[in-house]
Amino acid sequence: MSELVTSRDSPLALVRSASTAERDTHRNLLLENIDFLIDTLTAAHARRHRMNPAGCPGATPERLARNGTAIGDTCRYMLIDHSNPTEDDDGCPCNDPLFHSDDPLDAVAAVVLGSETEAPANRFFQRIPRRTVAQLRDQYGTWEDIAAFDHSALTEALEDACPRKGISEDRITRLETLLATVDKTHYTDGVTLRGFSNVRYETYVDFLTQIPGIQSEDAWWLVQTAFDKPVWPADPLVDEFLCALGLLKPEDYETEGVRRESLESALTDRLIAPLYRALATHAVTEGPDVCGPNCELRKFLLTHRLREQQKDHDGPTVVDLFAGAGGLSCGLSRAGYDIRWAIDIEPDAVATYRLNHPEIPHENVVCGDVRDVDITARIQDAVSKPDVLVGGPPCQSLSQAGYRSRRAADEDYSILDDTRTTLYTQYVNVVDELRPKAIVMENVEGMVNEVGDTGVRVIDWVLEDLAALDDTGMGYHVGFRVQDMSELGVPQQRERVLLVGLREDLAESQDEVTELLENLSDTGEPNTLQDGLSGLPRLRRGEGGRVLSTTPRGGPSSYLTEHELHRDTALCFNHQAREHPMEKDRILFDEALRPGDTGWDVKFGGDGEYAEYIEYDVGTEDNPRFKDKYRMLEWTEPSPTIVAHLAKDANAYVLPDYYQHARPDQERSDAKRNRGITPREAARLQSFHDDYIFLGPFTSWFRQIGNAVPPIAGKRLGKALHQTITGRPEAVGKAHGQSQTSEAVSDD
Repeated sequence: MSELVTSRDSPLALVRSASTAERDTHRNLLLENIDFLIDTLTAAHARRHRMNPAGCPGATPERLARNGTAIGDTCRYMLIDHSNPTEDDDGCPCNDPLFHSDDPLDAVAAVVLGSETEAPANRFFQRIPRRTVAQLRDQYGTWEDIAAFDHSALTEALEDACPRKGISEDRITRLETLLATVDKTHYTDGVTLRGFSNVRYETYVDFLTQIPGIQSEDAWWLVQTAFDKPVWPADPLVDEFLCALGLLKPEDYETEGVRRESLESALTDRLIAPLYRALATHAVTEGPDVCGPNCELRKFLLTHRLREQQKDHDGPTVVDLFAGAGGLSCGLSRAGYDIRWAIDIEPDAVATYRLNHPEIPHENVVCGDVRDVDITARIQDAVSKPDVLVGGPPCQSLSQAGYRSRRAADEDYSILDDTRTTLYTQYVNVVDELRPKAIVMENVEGMVNEVGDTGVRVIDWVLEDLAALDDTGMGYHVGFRVQDMSELGVPQQRERVLLVGLREDLAESQDEVTELLENLSDTGEPNTLQDGLSGLPRLRRGEGGRVLSTTPRGGPSSYLTEHELHRDTALCFNHQAREHPMEKDRILFDEALRPGDTGWDVKFGGDGEYAEYIEYDVGTEDNPRFKDKYRMLEWTEPSPTIVAHLAKDANAYVLPDYYQHARPDQERSDAKRNRGITPREAARLQSFHDDYIFLGPFTSWFRQIGNAVPPIAGKRLGKALHQTITGRPEAVGKAHGQSQTSEAVSDD
């Protein structure tokens, strides 16, 4: 086993320095999102290297025979290509010479003919012996036929099959020994390793290590890659990477062994081989320092988290209640603030928050109900007295859509009786106990509207409760504003209530708060849909996936450059388009809707040709209702409000084909690009950076994004508050270079 340097900055030393809770929580985070890790590894390799690894887990002889198809499980290198050419079963992006192999003996023979290696991971890139075996089989038939050759004939056949002339005598002899040993074994009938099964994994290894040129490490690698068994071979290159990720404990790394059985038990069988190959590929191609500062894998690394947590953070300290996926925290962090603690009740949102905020120890990101957690005590464990308390209590009870749906199901439903309406009181209680310098709350516009005919506005409850804190002598000047996020630079018409409070010892009057809120808006032209989606791959229905290796062509829009949304990654995350299987929807998308049209326009705005496809109540021509259940967006306008309902369908967010409606090009236009927006597109319209990764299932990505506070809003608030909180000029923030401006352009 290779020795791992144990200096203070080495991966092993860093992992050892972590608390058990940090290590265990991070390991569980990765294990629960292992598909995302595999796809990110695969896409990162595809972007940087032309040669893909051999040994596709979906194309072992046993897997192909069992599935009865040419590819078996779809190749990961297909999944990270947005075009997804799954209809072509004759090839694989891995370009493995043994892709069509029908006998595990092919892969075993390739090892015998290959050079020795210290790490099995290197076998994925030994293509010459695999090409030799493929050519040998193609020219001379079965191994039974080849085994009948005498030494001279076999030598001639190998020299003819090998792309590089000159097969050593030693390797020819090893192949002869292999074929003779296979012929004699009672595990199979004849010169083949098909059907070598129903035995202990150690039996495979015992058999294989009889063959000259196959070491124990090679044998375990073959058990996985040739015989399709869910084993994890110990490997010095991969093991070091596993430690950096936090998937392998330092004490387990130092334990001699031929397998990593702890990983075998932690992973489902179908994920062992893809993960091993992806990690091996990254370790081999990136060298000893498998993850530098620009590595796409950095967010998944435990070592990266620990290094981020060791850095000096001198910005104002922040606690985020009802944090969701972290939009507000993200914006404040970009403004130079130090986020110390956060809580949310949704597990997927918390996982997303953890991954994207590595500077915060896992123990300080809590998944739980604020009503069941001793919030003040937990916060004080992380930061004795935070400078800023932020949060957006759940808004479903106050949103118009949520209210309509609950009234439809329960005529007696009342917003005022909904327990979520008063969750803000938990926020006020924490303000009362910690007395931060500033408070920020975000919620839907319904917060300032009268509830029915009760004469009650929820915002008045909030203001009254905050005003009651004044009797202590350290109260708050509080103000609020209904803010259209498009005025802050977000390419989306999204009206939200922003409430800000400044402690009385820092602000002389409420006028300061009012002025701060009024000065948030940008006087420039609003950013449009085209600005927001600049450079993203133009997907057709059903294309895309968790991670794509495709990167944009052409220059970014000024929206992207000003806020640096496109920096820090060359990959495209969460960019998956719905298939829209219903014929009715496809007809509406392709033929009936035009940019700016809604379902009401289809029903009443034209000649009625497609009216039959609007099968829900849009009211009448004179009294429309629910008109936007179907809606096609406009490239030249900001997007409508991005909502969590996108998790159910995207029919109200139909993106028109760019090459038909934004930059007309008859040769490139395709009606299949008329489809609902993807989660990544929704994230762009919410102003999340392209390297912000959303974990969980596809529908959860939409919920997290729709419920989030746009990071740009958090950044603007942070900059506006900075001098009042610190007494210093505005923070520089976490910029990554000088912003540049340019016009929105195509991805071509």
